[in-house]
Amino acid sequence: MPFADIAIPSPMRTAFTYLVPEGMPIEVGMRAVVPFHRRTIVGVCLSVSDVAPEGIAANRFKPLQEVLDEKPIFSAKLMELMRWMAAYYGQPIGEIVRAALPARLLKQDGPRTTRPTTPLEVMSLPDEHFTLNEGQQQAFDDCVCATASEHPGAVLLHGITGSGKTEVYLRLFERLIEEKRQGLLLVPEIGLTSQLVGRTAARFGERIAVYHSGLTDAQRHEQWRRIRSGEVDLVIGTRSALFAPLDRLGAIVVDEEHDSSYKQDEGVNYHGRDVAVMRAHLEGALVVMGSATPSLESLANVRNGKYRLHHLPVRTGVATLPSIEIVDMRRDRRRRKEHPNTEGWRRIDELHSLSPELYDAVAQTFDRGEQSLIFIGRRGFASMIQCEDCGEVFHCPNCDIALTAHDMNGAGRLSCHYCDYTIPAPEACAACHSSNIVSLGRGTERVEAELADFFPEARIARLDSDMAASAKRRGRIIDDMRRGAIDILVGTQMVTKGHDFPAVTLVGVISADLALHLPDFRAAERTFQLVTQVAGRAGRADKPGRVIVQTHNPEHFSLLAARDHDVEGFASEELAHRMLLGYPPIVRLANVRFSATDSKFAGDAAERVTALLRKHSGAQADAQGITVLGPAPAPLSRVRGRYRFHALIKAPTAVVLTRFLAQVRPEIEAILPRRVRLSIDVDPTSLL
Repeated sequence: MPFADIAIPSPMRTAFTYLVPEGMPIEVGMRAVVPFHRRTIVGVCLSVSDVAPEGIAANRFKPLQEVLDEKPIFSAKLMELMRWMAAYYGQPIGEIVRAALPARLLKQDGPRTTRPTTPLEVMSLPDEHFTLNEGQQQAFDDCVCATASEHPGAVLLHGITGSGKTEVYLRLFERLIEEKRQGLLLVPEIGLTSQLVGRTAARFGERIAVYHSGLTDAQRHEQWRRIRSGEVDLVIGTRSALFAPLDRLGAIVVDEEHDSSYKQDEGVNYHGRDVAVMRAHLEGALVVMGSATPSLESLANVRNGKYRLHHLPVRTGVATLPSIEIVDMRRDRRRRKEHPNTEGWRRIDELHSLSPELYDAVAQTFDRGEQSLIFIGRRGFASMIQCEDCGEVFHCPNCDIALTAHDMNGAGRLSCHYCDYTIPAPEACAACHSSNIVSLGRGTERVEAELADFFPEARIARLDSDMAASAKRRGRIIDDMRRGAIDILVGTQMVTKGHDFPAVTLVGVISADLALHLPDFRAAERTFQLVTQVAGRAGRADKPGRVIVQTHNPEHFSLLAARDHDVEGFASEELAHRMLLGYPPIVRLANVRFSATDSKFAGDAAERVTALLRKHSGAQADAQGITVLGPAPAPLSRVRGRYRFHALIKAPTAVVLTRFLAQVRPEIEAILPRRVRLSIDVDPTSLL
């Protein structure tokens, strides 16, 4: 009698073995309905064997109730990919299965249900075929040659903003489709899909599929069905599209490969870029990673020979890189008082967000009928509210963070961006009852309000997660910007990447150094990438672009490198810092996180587990090179009512780290109190 190991969508780390009834055909990758505790559930078959697990009588196993598929729903290569993810990231295989499938396919009646689905809206964009320049042609030729080889490998396409990386991607996919092969194009965020889908649809017609978490369950299932049936040549999506059932995969493109949105931090922890590299390797496909600001990990892989590099150093057409000016905000207040010589300096004071230089530049750009883009890294009106009499700051009761002020020109509210706790804006201090309450810091709402006051005739819009909660509204704002219906667009990181607004000639960066103050080893890298990416929105057509960067750290090497468009210079200096301190990509890293509703419970568990980690790192011969740091309170010490501690594990290689974690995890879980949650984040992108 055969036995099947079934991956159950649950946090359980092991598969469950079931008896296969006589005459019930099942293969690896098929879904099966199985009894689980007091309910039935849909799982996926991992293996089939004629031998029962050792030490358990055959009559102790529960039988499968039903097999839902006539052929495997996952290919052998996708099954291998999910097993690798489970081993490398230490994640339950059943949870990876859950992430890989539309929700409907994990319901017993899902595949048999045929309901009408809402058609996907596609932005209408013209198909613009450009003649490739020398750099683009070389990159394209190398990629085409690689797809014909047995081991295509990986290519890093380092192209400055506006250098035509997308055209190289599309030409590559055209060639693959001519050869009856398929492509997968990954973008970091849903907001970047609309323009790309519109442009791609104009070239490839209806044989594309869009796949991301913003779709309804019905839409996701319909797109998945189209992909599996072979109706699709090209899939565009975010990291969940990694598991698209493409049987003739020729190439995976990871656009904006440096972007931290590719990292899944909640639920199943994995990095979409790295999983894409592994899937391409398993499928015998090419992987192309494109960015104007490549991650240090990818640059290190170029240096050690794992990736091939192609550089696109010039913009397409007549466009040139914008000039970037750094404004020292430390001197701004004194200069305003001593030299009130311009209209801008008379118009604004030290409490406003715009420096005189940026104010004058916006005014001049508006007078010329051109567009301005203003970036600030915080949404809301103000980053905190404080009583001037007693100094009380309004904090979230659930998180160790100040509440952010929103809509202060309207009803007014204070919100926590971590747990969504919200209260009406108070009229008096709860501690001393004073009404002398002030807002400190600034966000997109405040900058938008100031610009509306400065330029009452300008058409001003805001693009952040508050305004763009729905894909329809987000698409409308982006479309209005492209059509020239907006004069000044204020936004957060949503405006920094992927968008092509030809009429934008001015970019202003407010508080460019916000990320530099975060207690994270990637702070400088993020700052450089952010400033470079948002600066790249300026001057993408025939008019020159100008960028003004406001900062209190004008001498910081990340900002100076961004000013000079110097990726190599930044990478060399930052890698030297990482070498000195021992951080990725010099070493491999795992962040071990502990959380509990009681601070003492979380802290005590962190101490015990860290002591165990140190014991193993010193006792095991194959743990050579392992370093354990901590434990310590996390930089955000309380989130959603849970106190947080963490410890870091450093290893010389991924193999050493994976082996060490596999050996110590069972002992960790054995001593961990039930009241304490543990997560081990391999290759973390943030330590907050």
